[in-house]
Amino acid sequence: MVSLRRLTACTALLLAAAASAQTPNAAALQALGTAYATYLSAGRLRDDCTARDPGTAAATKQAYAAWLSAQKLEGFDAGLRKRLGDANVTQLRSSLNPQLDALVGSMRTLGTAAQVCAAYRAQLKGDTFDVRGKVPQLNTLLGTGTAAGTTAATTTTTKAAPASTGPTVRYTVAQLSSLAGQTLAALPKTTSSSVAEQAVVSKLRALGPQVAVTGTVQRSRSLTQSDDRREVKWSVYCYDMAGDAADPPKGQTVTVVGRVRDFDRDTSLTLEGCRVVNPAGLKASTLSAADVGWRFKNQPAERFLVAAGQGLKDSEVLGVYTTQSSGIGVGGMVIVTFPPYLFLKDGTVYNDPSWAPSSFNAKLSRQLEPQKWGKWSRQGQNFQIRWGDGETETFEVQDAIKPAAAGLKLSGAYASLGGGGNTAMGGDVMVAGGSDYTFKPDGTFTGGRFGGASTSNMAVGSQSRGGGRYSIQGYGITIKPTSGPEQRLLFYRFGDALHIGGSDFVRD
Repeated sequence: MVSLRRLTACTALLLAAAASAQTPNAAALQALGTAYATYLSAGRLRDDCTARDPGTAAATKQAYAAWLSAQKLEGFDAGLRKRLGDANVTQLRSSLNPQLDALVGSMRTLGTAAQVCAAYRAQLKGDTFDVRGKVPQLNTLLGTGTAAGTTAATTTTTKAAPASTGPTVRYTVAQLSSLAGQTLAALPKTTSSSVAEQAVVSKLRALGPQVAVTGTVQRSRSLTQSDDRREVKWSVYCYDMAGDAADPPKGQTVTVVGRVRDFDRDTSLTLEGCRVVNPAGLKASTLSAADVGWRFKNQPAERFLVAAGQGLKDSEVLGVYTTQSSGIGVGGMVIVTFPPYLFLKDGTVYNDPSWAPSSFNAKLSRQLEPQKWGKWSRQGQNFQIRWGDGETETFEVQDAIKPAAAGLKLSGAYASLGGGGNTAMGGDVMVAGGSDYTFKPDGTFTGGRFGGASTSNMAVGSQSRGGGRYSIQGYGITIKPTSGPEQRLLFYRFGDALHIGGSDFVRD
């Protein structure tokens, strides 16, 4: 299988051939090669998954967008082009296509499209695609950050933007993001990405020769907007600053004026020739900031835990159904999984249950994490789900789970093992963790948690043990440790195994 390590080395060599004059040394080229190879690989695998597994295309796009935002790579390609030149980077991407195709081909051999794409989504959260972890000095190498060991004190002087020389209206990042989302939503589903992106560019350019936008500087030249529930789907990135002016200070709220350069539906809107201005004299736009322009943040599961009996009533629950998928196991290996969805009789479905339904605040969850809710309709034995962002999914039922009888008792030892790492991708990081329970018919249990990690030159591990009492009713199990808080978790049996909380437990 083609590994990212090999692709990285190839990228560094091509960078050296294309841009050695603009880059100071071989170490810098190697670091940029690592970052760019990882960035391109993530994008190519996303494209392959959305094409080969349309049922999970929405989840794949969401996972990629979340990764891109977490890694702060929205303007990476534009930054590299500014550093090395458009022609050099275009030539580099073309030269890497055979290696990227080989990487995709290797991933396809690991399982079905659904399995591989689920693994890809899981790997986006781990070490394999951790660009910032691999190249922490990336901003400095791109010339968009302050080198370590130096202190930069920047004073930004702004002038009011006269109506006669520029825009008269000021937008927020959320308003421009919503305008982009509404434009995309109005296009036929068959519209190609390039045509859709150009439609957004045309819509934004219709606002005027220059656009004024206010947002918070997330990193060098990138403006965003967020609150405790949401963040914009598309940030605004300044390709360059007019007159080589200093970048706006990170963490500050500023208003910039620039020309619309391009739009990438997976990352951001790009302006060019940006300048920071005083918003005085610019009228605030009344354009709506609709949900289509926002991405809702994942909330801590504990936020939706309520006292027993204060959550969903049994009469509101249609049932718990599972579907076949895949994820990442120890060492980054692809494993088959069967995630549960919670279907309600009101025609809605929740895709991330972990609490017992009777202790789950569904009303608050709908408000704070609507991206996890959809509307279902029957399709034979399966379901058709339309999620809040308009994407649809065919949910192929693996098992229709029956609720347990009240007072059910268990007997035997069960264990759950999970993990991650990158040994399956040619790396040397392996992570393993899990928990185990030994249940007795008298309503008591013993068990604990364990975890460990290793690389080629180190290993660490830990474990804890305990015990207590348990009780089961319907789709819930109550765990009462001898010491520690009570837990009311999702529960069901399938075959000879158990599902507790968010994990599957097999007989040990």
